[in-house]
Amino acid sequence: MITVFISLSASAQKMPSADAIIARYVKVIGGEKRWAEIKTSEFHATATLGDKRLDMLVIKAGAGRYYQSLLGERISSIAIYDSGKGIMIENERKQVMKDPVALDHYELQACILPDMNYIKLKYKREVLGLENINNEPCYKVVLTSKNGSVNTNYYEKKSGLLILVEKKGVKTLFTDYKFYKGCSIPFTMSADLGNGYIMKEKVTEWLVNEKSSVELYNAKKRQLEL
Repeated sequence: MITVFISLSASAQKMPSADAIIARYVKVIGGEKRWAEIKTSEFHATATLGDKRLDMLVIKAGAGRYYQSLLGERISSIAIYDSGKGIMIENERKQVMKDPVALDHYELQACILPDMNYIKLKYKREVLGLENINNEPCYKVVLTSKNGSVNTNYYEKKSGLLILVEKKGVKTLFTDYKFYKGCSIPFTMSADLGNGYIMKEKVTEWLVNEKSSVELYNAKKRQLEL
């Protein structure tokens, strides 16, 4: 028993901290300086869910402003967040965000690069060891907000890349990392929604520091009367 305890303690000491794992990821995808230069971000993507094709738009307009829409046949999901307030519109049914867990989630997503903001937003950061994802050892990092919003991130031990995020049972796999203007993002995502449903997303355009990001966000905000 003593031998086992000593062995486990030594292994634990070799495990890097959550902050070190996240910092390495930020460095691998461009570094803090490059990412800090991005003030607005606009993603356009296509998604497939079964035989349905969906259009996805994500706008980060700076200063805690975030918009996301997923639109297609018989599917309409919109979220808009602005500095602590938000609304959800699901198939034209509007609901004000009151759940502090949901507000924490969108506060994080409004950051240009969430991984650079876990400390600032006072997330609890824990490493729960190594797990194999697609035969690659990954550090399992659990990140918990002040109100209990939980992300479980898996960072490849070898590359340092974030390749899987689990939230509320939904597992999203990130692949096809590409550099654009000095920063790297995954251009392909696959979300396992459970019950056999897989949603695949592919980024078709990423606009960085473009005026359109702010203009489009403001237009959507007025339209949705946040």
